Amino acid sequence: MLFTRWHEDEEEPDVERPSMKAMLKACSPFILVFIFVILASSLVAPVSNLLNKVTTNLVVYTGKDPNTLAISWLTSPGTLLFVSTLIGGTIQGVSFKKMMQVLGQCIKSVWRTTITVCAIVGLAKVMVYAGMTDALAVALVSLLGPVYPLFAPLIGALGTFLTGSATSANVLFGNLQLSAAADLGVSKYWVVASNMTGATAGMLSPQNIAVGSGDWCN
Repeated sequence: MLFTRWHEDEEEPDVERPSMKAMLKACSPFILVFIFVILASSLVAPVSNLLNKVTTNLVVYTGKDPNTLAISWLTSPGTLLFVSTLIGGTIQGVSFKKMMQVLGQCIKSVWRTTITVCAIVGLAKVMVYAGMTDALAVALVSLLGPVYPLFAPLIGALGTFLTGSATSANVLFGNLQLSAAADLGVSKYWVVASNMTGATAGMLSPQNIAVGSGDWCN
């Protein structure tokens, strides 16, 4: 009874509700990203095929089973995000100069992370081309045998512990899990998914602890 009376006497906060136009303007970058991703996907084949014509092929390995790296400039997620941000910012009334200043601040704050991710991706590619991934897979399969899939999530968690990132762990050990699944003759989808599950669950790493401790101290 007392609670009901107190609730009735409580004044509702005076909050101005935004109009539909203001909400659409605020969400415009996200709406544009969704639209551009759909247009650049195979769901809209004519547009996707046209955009994929702007592609650069880089030779990254010339040894056995040579491979090329295809960069589709106009369908890359980074390009779609960048264009959506520019158009969305313009809709919101932000000047191009201001957007470039914010971009510069973001690059300045994440340049170390960018170098780390690029180094990990490069390491993963070198391991594949040098046969290190296949050698590790054969060794682990020989050691663990049929029970290897039970340990696949632990390898993903180890990758996160070493790199501080679930994405980097998947890049680093994804091919290892794929090769191990092929050697065992089991479902590659389940084994690779186990790596992703372990990488996501095992977010405890020295890097993350250092970042969290630094934020707490500040």
